[in-house]
Amino acid sequence: MGLVLTDRSEPGTQNYSKPQFCKGFTLPKSPAADVLLLTLNLYPLQIIFSDGIKLYMALRGVWQLRKLVVSYCNWGGSSRGIRAFMESELPALKEKNPHLEVVTELNRGQHPFLKGLYKNKNERVVCVKNLSQDEVLEAATKLRNSLGRKVVKLKTRHVTKQPSVQGTWSTALEL
Repeated sequence: MGLVLTDRSEPGTQNYSKPQFCKGFTLPKSPAADVLLLTLNLYPLQIIFSDGIKLYMALRGVWQLRKLVVSYCNWGGSSRGIRAFMESELPALKEKNPHLEVVTELNRGQHPFLKGLYKNKNERVVCVKNLSQDEVLEAATKLRNSLGRKVVKLKTRHVTKQPSVQGTWSTALEL
């Protein structure tokens, strides 16, 4: 099955066999090999697989995670999962992501964590205390796929540049 590329600025869908907007772009190996939709946007590329898994890639084709710091204890019980992750999954993660600098830190007597350092000078820290190696891999993948932006709490449910004096329109209005 070919890729279906949709540009949100233009109505309609166009089919391409090889997208010309991203030279050298290769899809990751996945159990769900058939890609249903590749959405182009100013923000991350979004790939939706047939089993509903969404994969956010990079901002304008540039990976935002610059450095991944893996901190662990070599004897603590809460670091058991991250030690197994480092033995089995970390080499493959390094190989799949050559743009990513991976650093391991030994912190004796401390709980394990993953720290992501992003290109926009932000950092995210994820505690992986008592997690299995699969859950640690999932946390590392989420750090890699995120943009590193700070979470902003919205003041209202409806965000617009030109707010209405009359309020937000809904179908439940009675006239």
